[in-house]
Amino acid sequence: MLHISKSFRPFTISYARGLSSTSRNLKTSLTFFTKETCMLCTNAKNILHDTLKDDALKDKEISLETIDIMKPENSKWFDVYCYDVPVLHVERPNQAKPVKFMHYFYNDKLIDELTK
Repeated sequence: MLHISKSFRPFTISYARGLSSTSRNLKTSLTFFTKETCMLCTNAKNILHDTLKDDALKDKEISLETIDIMKPENSKWFDVYCYDVPVLHVERPNQAKPVKFMHYFYNDKLIDELTK
């Protein structure tokens, strides 16, 4: 079951169905950098959440963390992404650097990346 928060508070969701114990080690981690007053962020959040509900991802284990870069505790991310939100990091085990999506998200491109 997919659980999604409607606010921009940091949260984590997990999505997994019918995975074997060996595939659980291949979890994809998403980090969504956003700010509350950003319309691009709101649109990107909706596209991201719709994408995560897609049947193409039903057998994938995916976690999502949302970070509001305007919160004081996230100031290091403000310094990195103050002019670039929304940003999505896609990370997998044994991957040197995250794959990054910036500014606007496309459902088909997200699905392509998340089904690898």
